[in-house]
Amino acid sequence: MRYEEMTIEGRNAVMEAFRSGKTIDRVYVLKGCQDGPVLTILREAKKADVMVDFVPKERLDFMSETKNHQGVVAVLSAFAYSTIDDMFALAEKKGE
Repeated sequence: MRYEEMTIEGRNAVMEAFRSGKTIDRVYVLKGCQDGPVLTILREAKKADVMVDFVPKERLDFMSETKNHQGVVAVLSAFAYSTIDDMFALAEKKGE
């Protein structure tokens, strides 16, 4: 089974994804960009243990569908992962 990667672009969209609890696999940031909004995104990525890659503008342009990425593109998980505790709780609920 193959899952398509879903990307979100732009500083506000990526920040909102972190705030809403979306599972983000990786964040791509324009190399050398260190302004306030980007630093906030980097802090959120660190808190959520999300990998961050600093890439050249050409790479972001290639990834971007809208070409309005504002120096930030995030790749969302195709599905949410469960913890081992979630699996045990579900098994217990099913009487397994």
